[in-house]
Amino acid sequence: MADSVQDGTRMNSLIHRAVRRDLDGFARALDTFPAGDRERATALAARFQWFDTLLTHHHEGEEQILWPVLRTSPPSTEEVGELTDEHERIVAALSAARAAFATFGASATAEDAATAASAVTELQAAATEHFTHEESEIVELCSQADPVALKAAFKKLGRNAGLREGLWFMQWVSDGASADDKAFLRTLIPPPVQWISKTISGRSYATSTAPIRVLS
Repeated sequence: MADSVQDGTRMNSLIHRAVRRDLDGFARALDTFPAGDRERATALAARFQWFDTLLTHHHEGEEQILWPVLRTSPPSTEEVGELTDEHERIVAALSAARAAFATFGASATAEDAATAASAVTELQAAATEHFTHEESEIVELCSQADPVALKAAFKKLGRNAGLREGLWFMQWVSDGASADDKAFLRTLIPPPVQWISKTISGRSYATSTAPIRVLS
């Protein structure tokens, strides 16, 4: 059980890191957006769509696959309920950001860039609250869960993503990771699969992500 808990929670932390990194990038890009630059606005909106897809899939996977395994007692059920409530705040903030980016991508105005930036700020606050809470409680919750069911849940997380999303996810979660974290990812994702991801999705990922890296 120890390995499945450690691997699963570490992967969760890497996903959280990727979310924080992207939100910081969106915030910087919007704060310095040159009004009227339609090409850049369209690129930022398109990149946000990928972010939206990956974050939504992550949280839905936790709720559908992992949370049921962690509800082992009244206290743990209450804790998981709080985590789910935090997810709902993220869902609401993500919905607002989704609408703001769609409008901004079509208009490229300074006003719509500011609205999208405000939505990103709210999403950052919701994500930070949830990630801090989850990371402080997840190991304890896992230690109380059935080890066989927990291992199966962690193994299943992310497995029902489409091929294109899965290949993008590998690029996304390893982007900017430390050497140690990349070595860890190699223990979970076979090198041939990582090579396929880089070959098929590496260039499109880098191109799509460039607009939120300019001031990184």
